[in-house]
Amino acid sequence: MKNTIDTCADCQSRSIWICLFECLFVAFFKLVIGLTSGSKAMLGSALYTVTDLISAFLLLVSLKVSRKPADAEHPYGRGKIEYLVSLFISTIVLVGTVALILTSTFSLYNVDMAPLHWIGVWASLACLCLTVIVSRLVECCAKRSKSPAMAAHVKHMNLDTISNIAVIVAIVADEAGFPMVDPLIAILEGVHILYECSRMIHRSVGQLMDKSIARDILEEVRAVVSTNADVRAITGLKGKHSGYGLALDIEIKLDGSRTVGDCRMTCKALEQCIRLAMPDVSSVDIHFHPFDGDEAAGCAI
Repeated sequence: MKNTIDTCADCQSRSIWICLFECLFVAFFKLVIGLTSGSKAMLGSALYTVTDLISAFLLLVSLKVSRKPADAEHPYGRGKIEYLVSLFISTIVLVGTVALILTSTFSLYNVDMAPLHWIGVWASLACLCLTVIVSRLVECCAKRSKSPAMAAHVKHMNLDTISNIAVIVAIVADEAGFPMVDPLIAILEGVHILYECSRMIHRSVGQLMDKSIARDILEEVRAVVSTNADVRAITGLKGKHSGYGLALDIEIKLDGSRTVGDCRMTCKALEQCIRLAMPDVSSVDIHFHPFDGDEAAGCAI
């Protein structure tokens, strides 16, 4: 019988494969409808779905690599490939969005724009429903697995949902006698995507450069360590994101009269308490030093 971890891993793989085929179908569907209806917003949405397709494929590769166990060459595992893939995905979307904005801007000067067709509205509604269903599935897997690459892909799918709504607005506006709304919607859509991509790129770069975890998490770790009566002082506390979890580096001071064996047992007990209180922690490295009674019992983070 499979345990919870294996079940979540299987669900994760299935959801990515479902997402991959969904993106393939929707991208082709939008491209055909975009060419048929003449909607720049629809063609832009198709372009963005193509980037979702590339994102899903890269995500599938990254998950396969990141699940490999730690070895001599990779003692901390291969979790950082998630941030690398997340960065690469966001960059691809960024480049595609710039092309969309430029194309839509040039369309504003085309005074002989062809009228759009209502088929684009029904196509966008169909794509919207399908994208929402699949994105909810991937979002569930992202939360359970705590995968940064999956979380980035969910954000991109949510942006795709917004693009479908924007296409509907553009076509309805065109039917109401405002043809310029279609390229304007595409431009606004592109600007929003640029903003979201820049945020995801900033986060991915920060994690690759071992950016410190949030201060409130460090305070939570400090509170757990401080509950142990054997700990006389916390002289160092650092943490970073490592693949699916958090890696902590803690320095404490224990009674200098205790044996090394007793100190190691205390560190082991601390590690168990931290992992129990904070399931997101994947690695804990605790260093201990003898405590001098004249020293202050504690230090700032």
